[in-house]
Amino acid sequence: MEPDTNPPIADDDPAKAFADLRGEVSLLRRAVEGLTAERQNAPDYTPTLAGLSGRLAHQDQLLGKIAESPAMRLTPENLAVSIAKASEIARAGDRESLDKAEAALRASIASINGVVEQAWAADRQWKQLYWTASVATLAGALGALSILHVFG
Repeated sequence: MEPDTNPPIADDDPAKAFADLRGEVSLLRRAVEGLTAERQNAPDYTPTLAGLSGRLAHQDQLLGKIAESPAMRLTPENLAVSIAKASEIARAGDRESLDKAEAALRASIASINGVVEQAWAADRQWKQLYWTASVATLAGALGALSILHVFG
């Protein structure tokens, strides 16, 4: 509340004016004493602030350790490279097994192809032998008929 800067002058009694002034000064004095007492009765926050400071320092140390950890240095790109390397290492054994299986399969196919080629070669030989024998028999029969026809 602001004091009235221009109080109305009702009467010119100096004693009354001094009494009013004395009351206002007394009121101001009690207000100032109350502020001083409040300030003197204020709690001391030093131990609380010291505790908070210690906890903040401890948390700062923990955050420093976390910031220095390898996981915090990983970026999405670094993580993708690490995952790719780990998957290559994990799949290396599988790749080796697949390569061995592929080699065994190729060897089996080559063996089967060899057997099939031998069977075809044997079949061709039998066919050639059959045709040769057939032609020879036919030629012999024709030769015998022509000899019989000439001498006969």
